[in-house]
Amino acid sequence: MSGALDRPGFHRFDTVDRRAVIAIVIAGGLLDLASRYLPADLPYLAPFIFNIPIFAGTILFGFWYARGLHRTARGAWPALWRRIAYFSGVGAIYFVAQTHFEYAAQHMFFLNRLQQMTLGVFAPFLIAFAWPRDVLAAGVPAELIGVAGHRLLRRPIAVLRNPIVAAVISIAVTDVWLLPAVDFAAMINPPLYAVMNLVMLLAGLLFWLVVLDPRPRAEAGYSYLTRMVCGFLTMFPQILVAATVALSGISYYDFYDLCGRLYPSISPIQDQLIGGMIEWIPPGLLNTAVLFVLLNAIRKNEDKETRETPIPPGARVIEAKWTGR
Repeated sequence: MSGALDRPGFHRFDTVDRRAVIAIVIAGGLLDLASRYLPADLPYLAPFIFNIPIFAGTILFGFWYARGLHRTARGAWPALWRRIAYFSGVGAIYFVAQTHFEYAAQHMFFLNRLQQMTLGVFAPFLIAFAWPRDVLAAGVPAELIGVAGHRLLRRPIAVLRNPIVAAVISIAVTDVWLLPAVDFAAMINPPLYAVMNLVMLLAGLLFWLVVLDPRPRAEAGYSYLTRMVCGFLTMFPQILVAATVALSGISYYDFYDLCGRLYPSISPIQDQLIGGMIEWIPPGLLNTAVLFVLLNAIRKNEDKETRETPIPPGARVIEAKWTGR
């Protein structure tokens, strides 16, 4: 671990990091107290139910990414669309979990599904699509990177980074919270609800960061084909569950009747239909997009290999791997 702390481009926990952590702790403490005792007086963008890990994580990783950009030469910055994707993903996590949107998510099933799909699918997809690894490596303190690389964590992390394992975890975590009894338990128990949000987020980040890894097998550990298959096939069990929820004529989620629906004009069956469609169609499109994202990564890596392959004097290049030109 000590070697990681001294690698070029890394920085140790310093005054800037210390000030950022202190500011987050103070702001978090104030928001936590305010959300407990003055909920009606808070603006919409303030937390409805304060979730320490999500609040601190989104702010810190937004800060560390910005700091990584500051510490990176401007010519080496990721493309603008990657930066936008990253901050959009982090911002979406904060919005659905740490604003008064959470109140709406607890009073309509389809809004709850929008929240959970944002935490488990949409936002993690944007973050993984941005591939922030190098920028975060320059912004996150080296001590934290060293802990992640500790020998006791290497084996568990290696297991979790297996695309099959990541896919199974993603499916299991997404579906278990859809069980009516589990959903009801989470909705009436605020600590369990907070756990649900956090678990959905972590499972989503694990899955999408694994399957959308743009690096070749030598660096990523698994072939592009393995990642494509896992990213694509995960769609089918999810479609089965989401379609069952959407197309059923039975109302499975009674909690929203007990707590009062935000939009009474939407019937329970309509609410369930919309929620099931949110769980069904957009995630399926993103699972299909994995194929195109990784095909583009293959093209870029083959182009890079072609550029870096030395050409003997007098030799002629007949064909490039990807284009055939």
